[in-house]
Amino acid sequence: MSTPQVTGLGGTGPAARGAPPPRKLSSGHGASWWSEAWSIFTAAPGTWIGIIIVLVIILFVLAIIPFVGSIAQTLLIPVFAGGIMLGCAALARGEPLRLGHLFEGFQGGRAGNLIVLGLLMLAAGIIFAIVIFAVLAATIGVGAVGAIMSNADPTRLNISLGSLGVGAFLVFAIALIGGVLIGMAYWFAPALIVLNGEDAVGAVRKSFAASWINLGAFLIYGLIYIGLAIVATIPVGLGWLVLGPMIGGSCYAGWREIFAE
Repeated sequence: MSTPQVTGLGGTGPAARGAPPPRKLSSGHGASWWSEAWSIFTAAPGTWIGIIIVLVIILFVLAIIPFVGSIAQTLLIPVFAGGIMLGCAALARGEPLRLGHLFEGFQGGRAGNLIVLGLLMLAAGIIFAIVIFAVLAATIGVGAVGAIMSNADPTRLNISLGSLGVGAFLVFAIALIGGVLIGMAYWFAPALIVLNGEDAVGAVRKSFAASWINLGAFLIYGLIYIGLAIVATIPVGLGWLVLGPMIGGSCYAGWREIFAE
């Protein structure tokens, strides 16, 4: 089995305590993260595909559990993400990737901080949802918002087109900004917890700081992601069996260049 072409590996286990300040990289690094992600995937393609299949099954089972399942998804996704980061680190050290890496986020005292990370993301999502509700209520009225949420016929609602247009634009803008901010705070957080020993709050702060000072690299990264996502979706979504692991690998690659010693 070949190993991914990664170098300069820093703290990769619970013994590491605290990440160094994030490095500022050139925009071109956003493309190199995908290149390294491909190396990580091709080091153990069969195992990576197995990990993605198992993860999708777990998340699907949780999704069909009313209410509690969706909350459990939010809390457990960072735990699984932490396990994937540990799998990437193992490959970088020349060790074999195992299906069990998916569950290593539950071991070694990591689960607590990873679940707290999920709680922080859940709280952030709730806050933005409240803001969106308040904005809609201010533009089209509380009664209209309630009617829309109850799937009432929009043609029977007494809402002017102008108000509806403004409300829709503000909701889109808030959702976009909120999604970006939450993504910046979350992106490196699982890796920082399992590979640098950060607590959840510290990981969120450092992830946001790293994302903020590397916006250029993330812009290039995001544009490439859009293209890859389109291609991955075309063959009945089967391409996501490859792109899914590559997203994890690209996150690890970004962490390695920004935080690893």
